[in-house]
Amino acid sequence: MYLFCYARSDKAKACGQKLLSASEGEWIEDIESFVSSYDATGKRADGTVVLILHQEDCIRLLLERLYPSNVKYPIINITPDGKFAGIIRSFGYNTYQILDKIVGVLGCTALSHESDRKDTAPDLMKMIASYQMKADDEDLLKEVAEFIRNGGAVDVYSDLPLEMSEPVLDSLSYKTFLFQSNQKNELNQAYAAANLQDKYSIFITCAKLNEIPKNGKVLLLVPRIVVAGIEVSSRSDPEYAARICRSELQKHGINPDSVVTVAVSALARESDTVKRIAEDLGCFVTFFDSRLLKAVRVPLNAGFTPERLDSDFCTACACLASDNGRIITRRAGDRNSIFLTAAVKRAPVYLTN
Repeated sequence: MYLFCYARSDKAKACGQKLLSASEGEWIEDIESFVSSYDATGKRADGTVVLILHQEDCIRLLLERLYPSNVKYPIINITPDGKFAGIIRSFGYNTYQILDKIVGVLGCTALSHESDRKDTAPDLMKMIASYQMKADDEDLLKEVAEFIRNGGAVDVYSDLPLEMSEPVLDSLSYKTFLFQSNQKNELNQAYAAANLQDKYSIFITCAKLNEIPKNGKVLLLVPRIVVAGIEVSSRSDPEYAARICRSELQKHGINPDSVVTVAVSALARESDTVKRIAEDLGCFVTFFDSRLLKAVRVPLNAGFTPERLDSDFCTACACLASDNGRIITRRAGDRNSIFLTAAVKRAPVYLTN
């Protein structure tokens, strides 16, 4: 380890000198010049900033000087009398090991422990329940949830908008990598790459990802946030329509497990075909009055003829049920069976709440 020590009082400097005599490092003359030289030339990659100050002073320096400058080092606070040491900013995988070495040199009491992360770790299972998510591996889900609950950190990949209730704390557990909705190839590439690594990763998506060999570390979660607006033909066969619905979803890159509701007109809600589709997808049925559907201004044109636009009830249903969410596919299907429009609900997915 390489220490950048900063102190003001004589007793604090004596404490720092004891540290530097037992390890590599140097003194920081003042924080401003350290930040300036870091921004200009960079420093050693294995460095750690050690602030031998009272905690209030350390936190102020962290917030006003070090953090805004994005100095990428762990930051450890030691009290001027050398009796206590703790982490005020963790960075990298070995911050706690560095703290242990400092405690060993000074013989002081550690105020930070690796198990402390348990006290602020989010509950993955709570998110699973909130969005009725389906995991591709239930045993792995329990394993990852326990790992996070014990203070572990995982990478999270998604092509959906994700939010955290407290990003500063929650980012200690979740490191997010977000993709645009049209970046399915990039998401699949990340999925393949993650399966070559020996660490836990979570993919949250409604997209149908490529079938690849799994390494037992990558958890796929499918949130139920897709609405399927359905128009039913009078000639439709329930079993055939259910197969068409599932096939069209998959053909357009949508995981059928992501469908939370089938939205139809009030006249179609008792249709055997609608009931069979909902049963096959494992979701419920939402219905709207035909007059309300006719009043909906559906986005874009379904075709070149006004007649087709007027009859686009499946898109109107999807827009209403998803609160005008993002349309994934528009009026796909079979004129002798069903047409469907799929839309993602407008609200973001909250990783923590």
